[in-house]
Amino acid sequence: MNGLFDDDFPSGEQIPRQIEAHFTTYPTPFGPGVRLIVNGSRVGDPLTDNGWSETGYRWHDALHLAHAMCLGWSPVLRGLADLKRRSDPQVDHIEDGGRAVVADEAIAWAVFCRARRRDWFERRPVDSELIGFVQAMTYGLEVGRCSRAEIAHAIRTGVSCMRSLWWHHGGILLGDLRQRSLEWRPAANAPVSSRRQQ
Repeated sequence: MNGLFDDDFPSGEQIPRQIEAHFTTYPTPFGPGVRLIVNGSRVGDPLTDNGWSETGYRWHDALHLAHAMCLGWSPVLRGLADLKRRSDPQVDHIEDGGRAVVADEAIAWAVFCRARRRDWFERRPVDSELIGFVQAMTYGLEVGRCSRAEIAHAIRTGVSCMRSLWWHHGGILLGDLRQRSLEWRPAANAPVSSRRQQ
């Protein structure tokens, strides 16, 4: 992928070229919750695991941020951060609309489910079947032009960042879209966990 999908759009409709995303945790009646602040602005609603047991999925916005920083694509992030490309109604409807959002969420869930069964891709490569699923889910969308290697990089990056957030009960993700990078950094007040993810 050479240029970015939104290079020709106004800055307010572009995925930020650099991000600083703060993840913090707090108690809820349904288990631990997570708040997300991106570049100083609160993004989306607080998340829990939405499960009977702790799964860590409350940290899954890291996967959407990896899609954004590594692929230049995340309809979910665009919707949450008010970055939809409304200046072009066709692009807004197709690329930033409901079907694209469903694809972004489905990919995040599929990646999470596969990663937890494959040691979070710590010692195994991202498998071709998962990459093929991502390609199938993005059929007819701009991100469908990304290569298998780019998809694998986004998956591995997102899973690594998600695990770091879970392990440390939060932290900061620093992203550079031009460099296709997203990295975890500790927050000043983050406690240290002694457990392993399941």
